Amino acid sequence: MSIDHFDITKTTDIIRKIIEEILNTNQYRLEHIDKWTRQIVDSCQRSLFEIQNSFKTIITAMIIPKTNENIHMSNACLWDFAVDGSTIIQWENDSMYCVVSAFALSLSITTQLTIT
Repeated sequence: MSIDHFDITKTTDIIRKIIEEILNTNQYRLEHIDKWTRQIVDSCQRSLFEIQNSFKTIITAMIIPKTNENIHMSNACLWDFAVDGSTIIQWENDSMYCVVSAFALSLSITTQLTIT
């Protein structure tokens, strides 16, 4: 199944499910972070390609230990709001935070760019 515009709700649901499946009840352990972030990014790329194969996707994942510090993150994009899009998913448990960003950029040559 392929869609012709970015579906933020479906994308967010898919990514949240992937994070839950991979991290679930795990506790933060530095030696597992590389494996978990690779699994999250790879699973997101595969799953989003299945529903949005007319898009280039960019996925980033960050897992950090839970502390009293704040997390600050910012993204900027140049794209066509009618078809392209992005979402940021935040997940946490009692020992860690996970933040995943997903960007979907249409492969269509008829898109109009807009600065955000």
